[in-house]
Amino acid sequence: MEHNFILSLDIMWKGMFSIFCVIIIITLLVMIFQWAEKKISAWSERRHPKKAE
Repeated sequence: MEHNFILSLDIMWKGMFSIFCVIIIITLLVMIFQWAEKKISAWSERRHPKKAE
């Protein structure tokens, strides 16, 4: 009985930990993409300044 309880706790902990890791990875990817997009748009603005009409 005790062994099954510990085993189910272990599975539950691993599941929660993996979900937590996936959330962190997705958050970091979104932050990196936003940062890169900002850098690329600033870089392209410097290379091709918009002409004032």
